[in-house]
Amino acid sequence: MNYKVTIAGMAVLFAANSWAADQAAYYTVEKITEAPADGASFGAFPSALSADNEFIGTYSLKANLSRDIDIGLPLTFNRECQYDDVYCDLDYYGSENAGDLSYENGYQAWRNAQSDVSLNRTNSYSSYFMGNTLLSGSDQAQNPYTETTGTDTTDVKVTDTSDEISGDRFLTGYSSAPYDSSGNREFVRRAFIKSSSGGSVTSLLPEFLGDSNGEFAHLGSKGGFTSAYKLKEVTYSGGTTKTLVVGAASVSYPKGNTDIFRRCYASETEEDRYNNNELDNCPGFDTQAFAWDVSTLVAGGSEAELTGFKLATTWLHGNTTNENRNVVFAGSALDINSSGIAVGVSTTEDERYNYAGRQRAIIMVPDADGNYGEPITLTAATADIGDDDDQKTGIYNTWASAVNDSSIIMGNREYNNAKGSNKPTELFVYDNTSAAIKFPLLDKKVLTTKQRLAGESNYKYGANSRGFDMNNAGLVVGEADDYDQDKPVVDGSPRGQTAFLYDNTSGESWRVNDLICSQTADVVTSPYYRIRSARVINESGVVLAEGFEYPNASDYKNMVNAQQVSFKLTPTAGMSPNDSPNCWNSDLLNAEEETYDRQGGAGFWLWLFALPLLLVRRFCK
Repeated sequence: MNYKVTIAGMAVLFAANSWAADQAAYYTVEKITEAPADGASFGAFPSALSADNEFIGTYSLKANLSRDIDIGLPLTFNRECQYDDVYCDLDYYGSENAGDLSYENGYQAWRNAQSDVSLNRTNSYSSYFMGNTLLSGSDQAQNPYTETTGTDTTDVKVTDTSDEISGDRFLTGYSSAPYDSSGNREFVRRAFIKSSSGGSVTSLLPEFLGDSNGEFAHLGSKGGFTSAYKLKEVTYSGGTTKTLVVGAASVSYPKGNTDIFRRCYASETEEDRYNNNELDNCPGFDTQAFAWDVSTLVAGGSEAELTGFKLATTWLHGNTTNENRNVVFAGSALDINSSGIAVGVSTTEDERYNYAGRQRAIIMVPDADGNYGEPITLTAATADIGDDDDQKTGIYNTWASAVNDSSIIMGNREYNNAKGSNKPTELFVYDNTSAAIKFPLLDKKVLTTKQRLAGESNYKYGANSRGFDMNNAGLVVGEADDYDQDKPVVDGSPRGQTAFLYDNTSGESWRVNDLICSQTADVVTSPYYRIRSARVINESGVVLAEGFEYPNASDYKNMVNAQQVSFKLTPTAGMSPNDSPNCWNSDLLNAEEETYDRQGGAGFWLWLFALPLLLVRRFCK
């Protein structure tokens, strides 16, 4: 058969080949560099990014703790360990090998450090959580309540950062109070907002401050408890505009009992201090979803303290008090959109274990004037499981992490029962207008570019997926089981995670590691990065993520000698993720696939370095 090729056809062909042969990566990768926090062994992990991409928040950890641990959010610590005893013990007790970063440096060390200083009232305490911000490349440690002299004894996390507002920028977060030389502190946690220019700190106060003359006042029970998670300008349907910080605030002692507070922060016996069940008593106060109006402050005002208001008048089932109940009730607002719809989490009871409440995703809808009533339980997140609200056998926790201006809500759920060989975490996306819910990665892995081009479906029963953030375009970022991870988890080991990007409009998802390769001529180049988790995405689509950098191809292939790194990922304008060069055509990934079987391939100690083990919870009751 003869073919006729026209000049116009050849021009189109050459143009197409030229486009394919020289192509930028979808994401331009920039390493986030900052001065190491004093005493930190893990991090920095990204936590906040301004809309203009200039103001970044990070945090670091001293101990081998879960990257997500938040003593104010029981969903981060109230689920029992499903892994092999070796992994569970290592996470809580630390390694017995003095050469490991986790040597005597797990949850036990953190719990004992708090108990020692609180009970002995003479021992020193050094920070276990360190917050930082970077503005235009200049980093600054954030220690809003540090003593003027001596060792830093506060735990700090930065949770949100702003663009310029009236010529200034602001950051929010939470911090513990410093211990003084007598082992006393004013509060266990206080939300704050402060100027990036080094201005004074504004404390965001709770509704309930606690007992200033009580037996445990020296531990911080006299100061109450607050957390801040998001800063947002809100316009209610009645026309009122406010700039709000949303989070959580203490409203009572559980059952009016300060002993529950003591159990959280200072177990009196060594046996209790080595028993992680004591965390079931945390945060030591009943908390409720809360907001603080910072409009005057960000407009140039100066306020040392601000009181706030409830975003939910009750917990679930209409409970307004915690009398005659064994559960610590913890409610929090994790995000709010521009019309004032807030989302978060609230406790529901599980009487099978003392103090061990479950968490459920909630929606808080204001009236025209910005008043809030009872929270709405997002029951659609468990409806397909048949989750009995009395028994709660199917799902352990659900929570709503983000809500955008189209009232699309993103959250996650955790299984209580084994699904296959795993008790997975699954992403959900809920449309609050239509009441439609989707589980985009239900029993699926995020396909590699190679698998997608080959038309594979990659069905994996019980696969993990967890979303962390979402923007107004419906782009979700998070982490999910990596392409080669399908080993048993229950009584086994954690699965390696990979960062993902999901588009709620198209329904497509991508591994972030497949979006960082560039192509020149016919050569595809892949950097020596494994991006483990994508944590933040702003309205420009810029992503903050964390993972590992390797010094060379051999170390990348064998997963050794990695350095934990945070990344800023900037999308190429006008480009679709589907147009990113195929990383699997690079020498790096080809060599990995041909010569190295990653199926369970990392050695025991490598997994300990590469994966954040979840908090151990032993039921000894």
